Amino acid sequence: MKNKLWIVAIASANLLITAEHSRAAPVSRKALPDGVLEIQGIEQVGGIVGLNNGSLMLAQEDSYRISTDGGASWGDPQPLRAPFHATGMIRLQSGALAICGRNDASNLFALSNDQGKTWSEPFVICPRYEGNVMSESVIQMSSGRLLIPVYWEKLDGWDVHPDVMYPQNAGAFGTWKGHRVSIEGHGHVPEMGMSLVYRSDDQGQSWTKHPGGLMGWFDAEGNINGQSGLTPCFEPTLAQTSSGGVLLIARSTVGRLVQSYSPDGGQQWLAVRPTDLGASEAPPIMVSVPPNGDLLIIWNQNSREEIRRGFRRNRLSSAISKDGGHSWEHFKTLELSEGLEDMDRIPPDYPVSPVRARRDVGHLPDNYIQFSYPNIDVVGELVFVRYYRRWWILDGGQPKMPKRYLMRVYPLKWFYQ
Repeated sequence: MKNKLWIVAIASANLLITAEHSRAAPVSRKALPDGVLEIQGIEQVGGIVGLNNGSLMLAQEDSYRISTDGGASWGDPQPLRAPFHATGMIRLQSGALAICGRNDASNLFALSNDQGKTWSEPFVICPRYEGNVMSESVIQMSSGRLLIPVYWEKLDGWDVHPDVMYPQNAGAFGTWKGHRVSIEGHGHVPEMGMSLVYRSDDQGQSWTKHPGGLMGWFDAEGNINGQSGLTPCFEPTLAQTSSGGVLLIARSTVGRLVQSYSPDGGQQWLAVRPTDLGASEAPPIMVSVPPNGDLLIIWNQNSREEIRRGFRRNRLSSAISKDGGHSWEHFKTLELSEGLEDMDRIPPDYPVSPVRARRDVGHLPDNYIQFSYPNIDVVGELVFVRYYRRWWILDGGQPKMPKRYLMRVYPLKWFYQ
């Protein structure tokens, strides 16, 4: 019966895709694994929690959806009636639901003690000018402390903003079906990013920032000596490790994800260093998996040469760490674009230094697909992964690359197989 429900969910959700986009859908390189559900049209913002009656609640911005069949199908959006746009949600140890998000002035936090029917007045995490809150990575430690990462980013002296006009010579380009298309924008503009972590010991009513900010200061071999200058560390994700510490992993420009570690619950952080996870300049997402505290990460895995060829967000990968991020195993490829080799593990390569696409990468395959901004929620034995796909279509004879949002529901054991 469950399989039939999932088929209905997929069929109904596919109606959200226009006929033109459906006809233009590329051929997938990776078949959907057995036992995995894919639902189209559900965005990656927000969070999923289990409710007291056994149903699931997905809160996104100003609305929420309910699933009564384990995530196989979701009801229509209903008004959330929260005091701000909810871009993240978790259930606290007290049983309360907690959301975080922002308004024009501040990054905010609020609580509900009645399963999301009503919400508290918002508590301020920090002003917006101090950074952008990574709502999908708010966590509560076993001690009860709340942690949330925030990042600050600048592009060549400009604030990051949708209205920023990048220089005309910025970016990388390729040729798709005879059309010159842009494949990389601000990755070609001088860029700097810094991570911050805020903590709360009173259920989110007040927040304290750790001293300073986190940026890389290592050489081309990964040694912490500053010989290569400062390195970006932004759009971070964090999780409590099985040893009780906190691991932070972030996006950077050096062909690797970078990381820091806090042994004291986010009050102090060790120097940022590169991980062994090859990556483009794209954001990862990481969670702690109960009950053993293993870490699950999903990110855009790349070699340096793939990045130079213009394949920056064209492979979506996962891995598991059983030792707090010291090592990773069970590498798997979730999504893969034409033009890349089908391999689960890409060994880290050197130097650990800024890498970006060539100015002109040449011909791009017809099925050139990007996968980006993953989000993870673990509820019981299910893992909900939400992200978006982008692929080129011709609209009125001109190439366009709109976003197609989706949710996948994986059995947790799949990531260990």
